[in-house]
Amino acid sequence: MMIVELIDEVDFKDKLLGIGAPIEPNDTLEEVTTKVDAWLVQSPEQLAAVKEACTELEASGATILPEVLDVIQALQAR
Repeated sequence: MMIVELIDEVDFKDKLLGIGAPIEPNDTLEEVTTKVDAWLVQSPEQLAAVKEACTELEASGATILPEVLDVIQALQAR
């Protein structure tokens, strides 16, 4: 049996919570995107931390769920 490491919505939100993003664990990905966008407008100095967190997730080699990857790529494009 092959075991695949998977990054899902929970892992992504945990990573953002770890850098102080003002989100809640039960937020949808749409709510996360909206809240992180607003946070970055108010605190643009946090952009580097958000991009680094996204880069770490992508570089982990784990499979990232497509809907999570879409949000990660949108944040990195900022």
